[in-house]
Amino acid sequence: MSQRPVRRIAIFAPHFAEYSFRLACACAGRADVLLFLDRMNQQREIDADLFGHKPERLRVVAFDSVGRSNRIKSLTRITAELLRFRPDVLLVQEQIDALTAWVCRVNGRLYPMLLTVHDPSPHTGADTQYVIDNAKNRAAIRNVARAYHVHGAFCRDQLVREMGAGKPIVETTHAVILTPPADAPATPPEPGRILMFGRMEAYKGLGILLDAVDMLARRGVAFKLVIAGRGPELDRLASRIEGRQDIEILNTFLTPAEASTEFQRADVVVTPYLNATQSGVVAAAFGNGRPVVASRAGGLADSVIDSVNGLLVPAGDAGELAAALERVLTDRPFRESLAAGARASADTTYDWGNVAERLLNFSEITIC
Repeated sequence: MSQRPVRRIAIFAPHFAEYSFRLACACAGRADVLLFLDRMNQQREIDADLFGHKPERLRVVAFDSVGRSNRIKSLTRITAELLRFRPDVLLVQEQIDALTAWVCRVNGRLYPMLLTVHDPSPHTGADTQYVIDNAKNRAAIRNVARAYHVHGAFCRDQLVREMGAGKPIVETTHAVILTPPADAPATPPEPGRILMFGRMEAYKGLGILLDAVDMLARRGVAFKLVIAGRGPELDRLASRIEGRQDIEILNTFLTPAEASTEFQRADVVVTPYLNATQSGVVAAAFGNGRPVVASRAGGLADSVIDSVNGLLVPAGDAGELAAALERVLTDRPFRESLAAGARASADTTYDWGNVAERLLNFSEITIC
């Protein structure tokens, strides 16, 4: 394949609206960008302040995915917009719903398609059944792609096991999300505040975390665990949490600004997952200058550098998790060193400009 510059890039995002918008803004520094966003997802994830920084070279088209008639209209409009725009690259965020599958079937053969695979294999729990139910869509989307984009070496290896090594793969970090506006005053961390953020599924290790904070309580370590999210594991473990003064539940939808504030209020963010691919939670923590105590599970070990921007512990080991949390909470110089490492990661490896540059260079060399 001959190399040619990417002057026009289209991004189709049936999910991951904030992620895709930030990536599109970064790409618009070098190319014209057409971004398709699911309307409901856009409304939930992109606030007016962030959207107000949309560059001139970026055009956003919202589409509707709820209801068969809306999906048909959306497919027609997306295809027509792509025909007019004639992208050099079509970047698709993998979501294995019917509309995404049809967008890829119709357009993936007309334009070089780079597929961002956020989760090469499903997580344990509800994700597995969803993949089984939509296996044909998943296969159609992945088969039409000319190349793949993943976050980290673990995801790359997992995707190769799933799909073979026949297509090129580019790795980048999952750049920062849920960051505050550049001119917003910083929110100082609250001593002892631990944040677990996201949907509480079985693989997230909430039970292990509760075991760990029980140990902290017995040792007299001052802490406040904040669980920001909802899901079946939170329901299953409700009896262990009810009435506790050292655990706070935010079982509600948080706006991007509210989520950013929660990250900044935390002394430390925790991801005690039993298995993982990549993590937007880690990227959000770094973007808000907060260190992460993470399981050495899957792609988390590609993101958290032990004793630099966080600590890594064995997955499923409540004792080691408690020890790591105690060290971060009680050793202020060490905690501040980790926070500085998190900010440095956000400004370098996790910067959107670096991610966009790598994707555009890869596309020019590999698939254009």
